[in-house]
Amino acid sequence: MLKKLLLLLCFVYSSSAQDSLRYSIDLNRLQQDRLTVEVQLPAGAKEYCFPKIVPGTYAIYDFGRYVSNLQAFDATGKSVKVKQKDINSFHIDGASRLSYEVDDTWDSPEIDGKYIFEPAGTNFQEDTLFALNTHALVGYVKGREKMPVSLQLKVPVGMLASSSIESVKGFYVADSYQSLTDAPILVAHPDTAMLKVGDADILISVFSPNQVIRAAQIAEKILPLLKSQQAYLGGTFPVKNYAFLVVMSTHLKTGSYGALEHSKSSFYYLPEYNISTMGSTIRDVSAHEFFHIQTPLNFHSEEIGNFDFQKPKMSRHLWLYEGLTEYAAHHTQLQGGLTTIEQFMESMTEKANRANDDYIPSLAFTKLSLGALDKYKDEYGNVYQKGALIGFCLDLLLRKETNGAYGTQQMMRDLAAQYGPTKSFQDEELFELIERTTKVLAVREFFDRFVSKGNKLPLEELVSTIGMDFGPLLPDRMNFSYGYRKKIEFREKENPSPSQLKMRQAWLHF
Repeated sequence: MLKKLLLLLCFVYSSSAQDSLRYSIDLNRLQQDRLTVEVQLPAGAKEYCFPKIVPGTYAIYDFGRYVSNLQAFDATGKSVKVKQKDINSFHIDGASRLSYEVDDTWDSPEIDGKYIFEPAGTNFQEDTLFALNTHALVGYVKGREKMPVSLQLKVPVGMLASSSIESVKGFYVADSYQSLTDAPILVAHPDTAMLKVGDADILISVFSPNQVIRAAQIAEKILPLLKSQQAYLGGTFPVKNYAFLVVMSTHLKTGSYGALEHSKSSFYYLPEYNISTMGSTIRDVSAHEFFHIQTPLNFHSEEIGNFDFQKPKMSRHLWLYEGLTEYAAHHTQLQGGLTTIEQFMESMTEKANRANDDYIPSLAFTKLSLGALDKYKDEYGNVYQKGALIGFCLDLLLRKETNGAYGTQQMMRDLAAQYGPTKSFQDEELFELIERTTKVLAVREFFDRFVSKGNKLPLEELVSTIGMDFGPLLPDRMNFSYGYRKKIEFREKENPSPSQLKMRQAWLHF
């Protein structure tokens, strides 16, 4: 470990303005709810940009809105003229250093524009909490997105910074802007817990303003989940460390709480209730976010692997990134004995009803994905409803065609083994790639009919293979459940056949 620390320190201190981008933020200098950011630029920098959008959000946020008083200086300290090109971009030709102020996104109602979902934003509370999604604080030099970066963060005495990136004497070092901003930082008075699951070190860091919920309680709640996910992924995690960064709050602004995934961490903004009330919610949300270590970390298209923070090109495969991830989050809990088959089917029933009632049932998912930022932005929520049902159907189809021997969890392991974190697939070739990997010819027709086109999913046919029925609500069944109107449902067959029960056992076990 000492050798590793020395190497990192050597990198930090030997990185010159010629070959790296260096940021410095002193949390002790909070003034008028703003932080000051100092930037050492590489030689030849001409344009400094803030993100228009960031991975995982599927919304235009324009983080440059929160920046003010940006000043540039040359190597002698002389002021350099700055020209703002647009809301997110500044022309800084001749500058070697920048200084600017940033407002936090959680508490700046005076700034016009779309309110930023809390897990993607920032909050500055002196001596209490600093929620730092660094994409909302630091920018990048246009054309140098892949250059090494470092962030020096000065933390107030008595507070602790938690992140998936290890800091060395207050320095966070990353191989690129995207890598740095993929690792949010939570600064608060210490309430952390550590878990060891397989070879992975898992950090849970919690801010609960009234200390209603503790990191140790969350750790106890999610440990069985993590062990289940470990088995679901074949016995090992594709990461050696991971951070759950959790902010509990009594103040809801946007109309919803939630979380945002990152490659080796996830950031949560949740209501401050005790563990008895919040335990199952934390487990469900954590299950989904944690599974993003598989997609997109270890399996992603060029659109994500080379993400464009200014002019993003959307992937057509939200059914994979969000839908299949949501299905796996429920399936792993079922396989691990954390939920019952009745609870699983109730969750799928809710998704089927919401998909039909709240969204356009006939909209092809590839079209939804490509238009998620604009034309179909109001349909985005269906990735967690119909998207999960697509994953459910694909899993059952694969098992049907392989006599139960192969499903989506094995498929994702095989795909991740072919690609991994640094290799991207071509977006338009995914369906062919899955067919080639699974050796199940029927998947191509499935994708053509139910993902590339908006045909009704074959749920009734496929759940029948595991001894379940799917159809209109029976007359004696409840019409309302968990706040939604139930019209269709999954339910147990009266007399499932031995072959159906055998297939169910294969689906229920790792």
